[in-house]
Amino acid sequence: MTQQKDNSLVKEFQKVLLDDKDFLKNLLAESLQSILQDEFNRFIKAGHYERNENRQSYRNGSYTRNIKTRVGRIELEVCRDRDGLFQTELFRRYQRSEQAFVLSMTEMYLNGVSTRKVTNIVEELCGHSISRSHVSQLAADLDKKLNLWRKRKLTSTYPYLVIDARYERIRTPEGVVSKAVMIVIGISEYGYREILSIDIGDSENETDWGRILKDLKERGLNSVQYVVSDDHKGMVKALQRNFQGSVWQRCQVHFIRNFISKLSRRKAKRMSLLLQLRKMPSFVRTD
Repeated sequence: MTQQKDNSLVKEFQKVLLDDKDFLKNLLAESLQSILQDEFNRFIKAGHYERNENRQSYRNGSYTRNIKTRVGRIELEVCRDRDGLFQTELFRRYQRSEQAFVLSMTEMYLNGVSTRKVTNIVEELCGHSISRSHVSQLAADLDKKLNLWRKRKLTSTYPYLVIDARYERIRTPEGVVSKAVMIVIGISEYGYREILSIDIGDSENETDWGRILKDLKERGLNSVQYVVSDDHKGMVKALQRNFQGSVWQRCQVHFIRNFISKLSRRKAKRMSLLLQLRKMPSFVRTD
């Protein structure tokens, strides 16, 4: 089980999401377009079809502008005003802050949307702060997009799975409670990794893991040959029920951590070196 304050898992998933260019390209395009629209609304001091006394100008169509990103070329619509005075700062600033923005987008997905973080990155991109209502709209749009991504059909073959979970404090109508964030990574026969599922459960019990694995099967996951995970009984039982015949191996990193935690600090260092030098296969067939 991954500890709550351990950020290594989040960083690993950020790397995997950065490799999934189709996923990030859509997220970036919609978020940048929304930020660009907000910048124009601030310039003319009015929203789309809004009538007010403070309006400085009017819309006069738009033109297309391409922006090159690490996940591909993105096409954006830039609004024009009647006087031709609007000039966006987005494109120049984005090239300087691209990595921070992309990592923030993945962190928004993995850890939830932070108003402060979104505000800071938009200030860096556009030179102005962003309203809470706009952050809420970005969050709502992001949720819709991510829900479609989470329910997407799995058309490729993933013979190898890596399964893990981390515990996070999550705000619910009943208050802030600890929940299990349960992640399944698929590895293709060519060695490419892809996050197949990220879901929330009350704990790492057989029921929650069974629901997640069943959903993966319904989305098209099959021919699973090999699974690596922590030695959690609920997960192993769910695996045996849903993917019979696959080989399960206990994650050696988790094994070493669990073993070392039982030792004194003086013995831990020596035993850690011995365990890393020794191969510890632990295969279990689930049929």
